[in-house]
Amino acid sequence: MRVLIVEDNAFNAFCLSRLLTTVDKQLQVAVVNDSLSAINYLAENDVSLVILDGDLGAADGLHCNGPALAEHIWQNDSHFPLIAWSDSECMRNAFVDIFRKYNKPLNDYTCWTKVVSQERIRQSLIYFMAQSSERYFHYKQNSRQEHCLPAA
Repeated sequence: MRVLIVEDNAFNAFCLSRLLTTVDKQLQVAVVNDSLSAINYLAENDVSLVILDGDLGAADGLHCNGPALAEHIWQNDSHFPLIAWSDSECMRNAFVDIFRKYNKPLNDYTCWTKVVSQERIRQSLIYFMAQSSERYFHYKQNSRQEHCLPAA
C-alpha cells in the first residue's frame, strides 16, 4: 500500500512517516510539500491513500490548501481515500465542507489531529482497507451480473 503525505512542515511529515511505517512495515510512504507536487505525484504513481495537511503554506491560490486539494482529487475520483490532518479549527471546518460536498464521512478514521496515535492510524488503515475491499467486491459482483444469461 502506497501512502502519500502532503505536508509543508518537514518535521511533521517525518514524524508521521515514521508512525505509519511503525504501524505497518509494508507501507510505502512518499512525502510532498505542496499541492502541485501532490497532483503530479498522483498522476505518475499508484497511490492507495493520501493524508492532507490543512494549511500547506502556499500563497498562489491554486489548490494551495488541503481542502482545495481534496476537492481537486475527488473531482477526478470521488472514491479516492483521503485523511484530513490538521489541528486548525478553520481548516477542519473547511475540510468538513468539502467532505460534505462529496458525501464523505468526517470521523476518527478520516480526520486526524497532528498528534495522532499508532492505534488511530492502525484503525484508519483497517477502515480504508475494508472500504477498498467493499468497492472491489461490489464491482466484481456487478460485472459478473452483466455476463449472466437470463433464466429460460
